[in-house]
Amino acid sequence: MNYWIIGTLILSLISPIFYTKSILAHKAKPHRVTRLIVWLASIAGVLAVIHSNNLAGKIFAGIFLARATYLLMLAAIRGVGGASKLDRVCLVIGMLALVVYAVTGSGLLAISFGVLSDFIGYIPTFIKTWHDPASESPTFFAIEGLASFLGVLAIWQLRVDIILPVYFVLCSAAVVVLIYRKRVGKLFKLRGATTLDSPQ
Repeated sequence: MNYWIIGTLILSLISPIFYTKSILAHKAKPHRVTRLIVWLASIAGVLAVIHSNNLAGKIFAGIFLARATYLLMLAAIRGVGGASKLDRVCLVIGMLALVVYAVTGSGLLAISFGVLSDFIGYIPTFIKTWHDPASESPTFFAIEGLASFLGVLAIWQLRVDIILPVYFVLCSAAVVVLIYRKRVGKLFKLRGATTLDSPQ
């Protein structure tokens, strides 16, 4: 197990601490559908490695399942969503993609459906964050993105298993961008107004 993987593991354990603090402070509001699909994906991950000889893979899968279970419980108590038509559609499609992921085993097809399931699960979070940027924790997603980036560095080869960490980096970055988009927009508007008002 190299240092990049250890770094990924440590950051993945640290990030829920910041998320918990933000949720308990009534700032972050995790989306229940997203957390449910991530939890189901974690179960699929455990089932995929449980009969293998990959001890590191089993440890990671177990830790991520425990983490996903904890975050799902938080979302169930303090989260939002789950009742709208979009939520139900995303949940059904995400679960179907997960089933395909589970039955196809490993390889490009399985990874593709794993990514598809997770992405569909995140659609409600993307929409929620677009409308209410303050409802998500930038620290949590920044650490998640960094943890995934270390996972990319750990693999650092053009292999099928690099797809997931690359996707997680992009997904985390997308949420951070959505959180800060209004602030950045206001900053650009302010700078533009300052430029126009300045003497030529």
